Amino acid sequence: MNQEEYLQTQQNILTVSGLIASMPLREFIAAGERADTIGPFLDPTLYREAGANLGDILDLARGLRNVQVAIVNQQKRSDK
Repeated sequence: MNQEEYLQTQQNILTVSGLIASMPLREFIAAGERADTIGPFLDPTLYREAGANLGDILDLARGLRNVQVAIVNQQKRSDK
């Protein structure tokens, strides 16, 4: 990795971390889990069509939530 790639990667990390830090991921995950629970009863056909995609999105959101927690913790350490 050359210096230009390193600096660009660093800038991308800072940009993405700012986006992730501001996302309402807890609320999104809770809403998705509710949809996953009641979806089969409310609209079984729609749930079958969208259910697998919802599961994948929720998995990503949970992973991003872990990243979000790490970002917030790092920001708290930096503020000291």
